[in-house]
Amino acid sequence: MPLIKLNRINKGGEIFISSEHLLYAEVESRTTTLHMTNGSLFSVEESLATIAERIEAVETARLKNAFTKAA
Repeated sequence: MPLIKLNRINKGGEIFISSEHLLYAEVESRTTTLHMTNGSLFSVEESLATIAERIEAVETARLKNAFTKAA
């Protein structure tokens, strides 16, 4: 269950999101709205591309660590 750190717009500050609970994202002018499995919505500063890169980096690191430990 990888967690990614994002910056909230409406309440300010950081938030950690589990990528497994992310249903989809909407891109508006300057914000990205994340729709979660429990019905929560979060508006964040990061672009959709940045969010995708962070999820990919976390997943890649998990696989790399798994292969390193198995070797």
